[in-house]
Amino acid sequence: MATVGRTGASPRLLGFVEVLFVATPPFWTGIILLSIFSFGLQWFPAFGSTGPVSLVLPTIALALPIAGVLAQIMRNQLLSVERSAFALTARARGLTERSVFWHHTMRHAVLPTVTMSAWTLGTLIGGAVLVEQVFSRPGLGRVLVDAVKGHDTPVVTAVVTISAVVFVIANTAADLTAPLVDPRLRRVREASV
Repeated sequence: MATVGRTGASPRLLGFVEVLFVATPPFWTGIILLSIFSFGLQWFPAFGSTGPVSLVLPTIALALPIAGVLAQIMRNQLLSVERSAFALTARARGLTERSVFWHHTMRHAVLPTVTMSAWTLGTLIGGAVLVEQVFSRPGLGRVLVDAVKGHDTPVVTAVVTISAVVFVIANTAADLTAPLVDPRLRRVREASV
């Protein structure tokens, strides 16, 4: 496993793809996916909810921008962690690059990605509204928009409460996962108790 670098064609191409995913709005990605995979290749249904297969394109449209952000965070963390003192010490002890990557570098680099993945869950509601419109799918985004248009305060409150509960659960899961990824956090938590 080679070290992650900034030079060469592959890292530049990956960086471009990450920025492209982040910069492209989910509804635009949805339109492109519809054009290629529904209208062109006819692999997926274009509209409505016709079972699990109709969820594939909307899920991809919502996931690509988040995947781009998380990939950027992960790559930047890998770059900074691979130059840290403990990684250099592990290499000096004779560990292979693969061993340093999987046992040292990856463990430290994945922690911010786990934290950010929980945080980005909150952005899904905003993107879901437009993606649901593009794919003509019923969903929480459409329910929220209709409730706001109709001044239906109980429905708006319910959708916002559900979103807040999901956000809290995701962040709690990320906080509970962090000590499993990085044992140093377990020791800090045990010392504070």
